[in-house]
Amino acid sequence: MKRLPILFPAVLSLLMACNSKPKNSVTVTSKDGKETASIDPEKAKDGLAELQKTKDELEKLTPLTKDELTAVMPAELMGAQRSDVNVESSMGTAVANASYQVNDSAKLQLEVVDCAGAAGAGLFGMQYMGMINMNSDDEDEYVKTIDLNGAKAFENCKKKKSRCTIAYFSGNRFLVSLRGDNIGVDALKELAGRLKIK
Repeated sequence: MKRLPILFPAVLSLLMACNSKPKNSVTVTSKDGKETASIDPEKAKDGLAELQKTKDELEKLTPLTKDELTAVMPAELMGAQRSDVNVESSMGTAVANASYQVNDSAKLQLEVVDCAGAAGAGLFGMQYMGMINMNSDDEDEYVKTIDLNGAKAFENCKKKKSRCTIAYFSGNRFLVSLRGDNIGVDALKELAGRLKIK
């Protein structure tokens, strides 16, 4: 995957460092002039403050055991039974993966990361907070921030394959990544919107 630009976090940091009251919005343009984005500094500041509060709360939680995280994984998605469940734990963070074979060509892959404890909260900071409002688009794939159930999520699709991923934060502790092979992005988003991991 192409490395995402670091333009937005740098701009947000600069805006938050200013003591003067910012204007309603700021427009940022990429170097080549092809991409622009508008940022409301006050909303961005409030959003990051709320995410930092969530990160602080995650640090206080006790991480789940492998058996507890396995139990979080749904037994069925889109009519397909769960298979190939794998839970790994390293450096204080547990990650569960499961596959769901919808039909001969369509498959779902679900990954759930427990963000409890210091290590999990650190992953939340890097993989969720660090991606907010990040957008990238090239000839191979795109990544964009979307709204899902009133919260920020990420949509990533490979343009030369029928493969899309929706990633989001669920249950006040889990980073969820739902990948679909030969499943349309709209169907994947609908499933992610209904899938409550808690």
